[in-house]
This record gives sequence, C-alpha cells and structure tokens, in this order.
Amino acid sequence: MSARATILGRLYVVTAALLLLPAGVVARMVQVQVGQGSELREQGERQASSFVDVPAQRGAIYDHAGRALAANNARYEVALDPTVAGYDDRADALYEMLGEFTGRGASHFRRRVRDRASRQYVLLVRDLGEAEKEQLDAADIPGLLVTGRFGRRYTYGRTAAHLLGHVDADLSGAAGLEAQYDDVLRGTPGRQAVSRDRLGHVEAIVGGAFVEPRNGESLVLTVDLVRQTIMEEELARGVAEAGAAWGTAIAMDPRTGAVLAMANVPTYDPGAPGMGGVEAQRNHAVTDRIEPGSTFKLVTAVAALESGTLRMTDTVDTGPGWAVFHGRTMRDSHPVGRVTFADAIAVSSNVAMARTAMRMGPDPLYRTARALGFGSPTLIDLPGEVGGFLKRPEQWGPLTLPWMSTGYEVEATPLQILAAYCALANGGLLVQPHVVAERRDARGQTVWTAPTDSVRRAFSERTARQLMPAFERVVSEDGTARRAAVPGLRVAGKTGTAQTATAGGYTARYRATFVGVFPAEAPEVAIVVVLDNPVNGAYGGIVSAPIFSSIASRWIGTFPTIAARVAPPVRIPARTTAALPTVMGMPVELAAARLRADGFAAPEAPETAWRPVAAVVPGAGARAVVGRAVNLTAAPRGGAPRVPDLRGLSARQAVAWLASMGVRARVVGSGAVATQSARPGSALPREVTLTLR
Repeated sequence: MSARATILGRLYVVTAALLLLPAGVVARMVQVQVGQGSELREQGERQASSFVDVPAQRGAIYDHAGRALAANNARYEVALDPTVAGYDDRADALYEMLGEFTGRGASHFRRRVRDRASRQYVLLVRDLGEAEKEQLDAADIPGLLVTGRFGRRYTYGRTAAHLLGHVDADLSGAAGLEAQYDDVLRGTPGRQAVSRDRLGHVEAIVGGAFVEPRNGESLVLTVDLVRQTIMEEELARGVAEAGAAWGTAIAMDPRTGAVLAMANVPTYDPGAPGMGGVEAQRNHAVTDRIEPGSTFKLVTAVAALESGTLRMTDTVDTGPGWAVFHGRTMRDSHPVGRVTFADAIAVSSNVAMARTAMRMGPDPLYRTARALGFGSPTLIDLPGEVGGFLKRPEQWGPLTLPWMSTGYEVEATPLQILAAYCALANGGLLVQPHVVAERRDARGQTVWTAPTDSVRRAFSERTARQLMPAFERVVSEDGTARRAAVPGLRVAGKTGTAQTATAGGYTARYRATFVGVFPAEAPEVAIVVVLDNPVNGAYGGIVSAPIFSSIASRWIGTFPTIAARVAPPVRIPARTTAALPTVMGMPVELAAARLRADGFAAPEAPETAWRPVAAVVPGAGARAVVGRAVNLTAAPRGGAPRVPDLRGLSARQAVAWLASMGVRARVVGSGAVATQSARPGSALPREVTLTLR
C-alpha cells in the first residue's frame, strides 16, 4: 500500500471518529435525561440547598425577687477578607476602631492581617458588643464580615458566682447552675432551609421550611440578691481579718431547705472565668469534706437523748479537764468539773461528750449520724457535691467512738453540717437543700416548682425542744460563741474547731466553724461559716462567729417577722382633736374637701359649690373633735370677684377655682402652687400663671 493510501485511510478513520463523537454525546445526554434525570435533579437540589440551625435563646436566671442575675446579650464576631476591592483605603480606619474597642491598639490588628494564614480570611475579634457593631456598620468598610451570636451576661458581676457558674465559648453550661440545668436552659435550636451557590454563599429560601427554635427555660432561685451581697461582703471581710486561706458560708430556710445565700472566698468573675484560676472557682460549700469538730456534738447529743442514755439534767464528770481513752488523752479547753449534759453542750466539753458516747455505744451514734445525712450527699441541685465520709461501726477502731463524738474520724461538707442543724431548728426533720425554686418557660409560665417535703424524720420534736435551750446558751456570755450574739435576737448554735487531717495524722492547720439558727424561739434562718487555716485565731468562736453575727444583723431587716421581734412596732395613738384649717375665701367645694382631708365632716352644697366661704363654724384655728361637722356659709352673689390666694393648693384645686371665676390657668412645674402671677386680692385677669414646686 502506498504512503498516500495509508494517510487517507487514517484520515477517514479520524474523520469518522470525529463525526461519531457528537452522536455519542447526544446519545448519552438522552440516556441521562430520560433514564436518570429525575434522580440527578434531586441530588443537585440537595447539594444546592440545606438547613442551618437557628439558635435558641438560653434561659435567664433570676433571684427570688425577679432580678436577672444571668441573661443573654448580642455578641458579634468580626472577620475580614482583605482581598476585597476598596479595603486597603479603609484599613487604617478599621485598625484604629478595633484598637479602641478592645484596648489592644491598632498595631495588633495590623499584624493579624499581615500574618494571616488564609489569603481571603482572618478572624479579628471574637467578642464584640452591640454598640461597637453599630459603629462598624456605619463605617461601611469593604470586606468586613460581622457574624452575630448570643452571649451570656452576668448582671451583677462576681455576685453569686459559685451558684450561677458560667458557660463556655459555645454557650454551654460549664459550672454551677449553668451546668446543672444546662439541658433546660439551652433550649432546642430551630432549622432554616437555605440555598448555597457554587461559591458557598448562603441565602434563605423564600417560602422554604422553617422550624422555630424552642427557647430555653428560665430559673427562679431561692436566693435573694440583697442577702447574697451582704453575705459575700461579710465573708470577704471576715476571711481577710482572720487571714484565712479560704472561707465559705451558706444560709438555708430550715423549714423548707431553700438556700437563701451561698458564698465563697476567693471568688471569680463568671463573665471571665479563666482570669481567676481554677481554685477561685471551687465551691467549698459542697466540694470540700472537712472534719466537723464540735459542731458534730449535736449528733452525739441527739443520740444520747433518743437512746435514753441520759437526760439534759443528768451530770457528767469531766474530771480535771482531761481523760484517757484507750491510751490516748482527750482534753477540754479548760476544766469544768462535774456538769449537767446541758452545760456540757454550752461549754463544748470534749470529755463529757466522749464519756457519754462510751456509755451509749456505737450503734446509736452511727444511726443518728446516718439519719442526719452524714455519709451521704444532700442531693442539692448543684454540681460537684461530695458525700462525706462515715465509717460503719464494724470498721471502727477503739478510738473511733470517743473521738467521733467530738467530730473527728468523720467528714462532712459544710452543707451537710448545716442540714443537720436545720433539723434541730425545724423540730427534727431532715430537709433537702435546693437552690432553684421554680422553672419558667419562654412565655413566663411556671412549668416546675421545687418540692418542699422533708426527706425523713431524723429525731423527735421533743428532743429538738429539749436541745434548743442548750444550744442557745452556747451564744450566751457563758458559752463558746459570745461573738455570734445579735442584740435583740435570740440565737442558738455551735462552734467547731478541728485540725486538718492528712494521710496518717493531723497538720498544724485548723478549720474554724460556727453554725447557728435564728430566731431561736421560731427559727427561720440557719447559717454556717467555715474558715480554712485562719492565722489570726484558730477557734470558731473567735473568727467564724463574728461573721455569722454580722450577716444576721444586716439580714434582720429583710425578714419582716424577725424585724418585728427585734423591734416591735410602736402603736401610734389615734388622733382625737385637730385644729381647723383656714378655708375662708375658698370656694365651698374646695373648702369642704380640705376639711374632709383633715378628718372633719363637711356637708355637700352643690348650689353654692363655687361661691367663696364667708363664715366657718367653729372658726379657723380652733381645736375640734375629729369627725365633727363644720358649717360653711357661702358669700352672697354680687360684687366683683378678686384673685384668690392659691398658694399651697394642688394644681387641680387651683385650676378648678380659677375656672369657676372664668380665668384661664397656665401651669408650670409640678407639685403644689408656690407662686402665682396675679397678686391675691387684685382684679381678675384673663389668665394666671401658676408655678408649682
């Protein structure tokens, strides 16, 4: 075959292939359109459209009076695409604005843009407020990307920080009530159908599917902001004066278990939780187990009475102020000799309690401790609570019984100690502490209320009545907690001082405690104060009791029933006589109204309502019996009326009086008439200006 024929053959093959290719493409297009068209169209629509979450508003947290402690606010994230045309001309203005908003300086943002990892995107500010966002909008800087989100605002800063807790960057609860109730606070996001173009830009689909978000529920607390603030102030002052490492204080209503306040020192800002360190976020009230020391003597006293081991009037010999139990010496702070059991509580005798426990045996003490909640968490609605530590009797050593009777070899949280004293205050019932009083939906309707039933009866009401006077004596001049006293208020309580336990022994550090209830005759409040390692006095009666007293003193006015006990209202004797006011010259109707306001009777006289008073019986200034009728005589018609003296009258009375004489009134200010433009007694003008103050 010639070369020419070979070339032509190849050319024919290529030409045929080129002619068949469009036919193949058309055939494939027909196959796709007919056979797979609907499926591929649906797939394309799915890729071009999707759903985005519509965030739900997180529920607010209110105090018992309805003040917002934690709420939402609008926060904005600011990013930038520096490649957008026109940005370079406005770059310096943007840097200056952001530097002013954040306090970081313009150079910080200039470096961020220069050193960005992506050519078309850089995040500049993560958390910007509404006012700053409006200024950025007004600046209209090309390439700026501002994205809104909800932020969390803690209205009163550090107040109630350990109760409220805080949220993380995603607005999820990270501590405190924010974490405990995160599921109900966060709500459920909605969904919005959107379309995406090939560049990834998102647009809402008009008429597309939209699912409304379900906003979170709000919490109403048992805590009152005023009381919480007072407790935090007094605790901070007391911790500083005692030189303590930390302090905690809790207050409860012993009748219901409602937490009235809870404070810790050191504290932190829930709006910036990372600034204070992890230790500042620790809620010592529920997370720290301590040996309760002498505050545990309540348990020993209850067990002794309930088991019939002794009565309050029975005596206990404490000897020279010390005693040996199984080879180990126990001491009192000072010798008290033979004392009644009631006196032993008042003076906090360790020896008396240990000898009582040895006589009683382990089972009653253990059963009473369990009944009062020791060894178990209180199940308060706060995260991180620990359950304390209480060994079973079969695990006890020979020293456990005498030493546990005085508050050693047992551990409890400050909250558990307080719950036990609430039982003393309410007649023997163990109540469950709680911080949230109710939950409300987004419309403000109450959807849940905290139950107030007691957990169980820990001991009899009779035992509580017998013990209360002894614990009240603790706060007397002869007791260990004189500094807990509040003038005019009956207080009952107990001090506690315990060395800090370590593995295999005790350190030279002490924990000082005072727990008290008031008013002792009908307790409405129970408060515990614990200080760790106070260097300016180790005893609870020296450093913790004064903090209790300061809190209680300032709280009195917030409890009307307690305030009435401290300062009973003075009855003001009823007024029997009064001086008649001067009403001469007034219109009869205004004069009668003035007399009635002062407690006198004045008859209605419609026919002479706006004629001036010419005579009054009894006369002005005379004293008359309150309620007596006063006769007013109207002046006869005739004569030119004169400008009345309107000073001291209300605007309404003065305007009505002038209107009855056909004079317009111009009123300036508010209050009572201080001056008038027309002199009293002068001829009537067409208008009078009245100045009120």
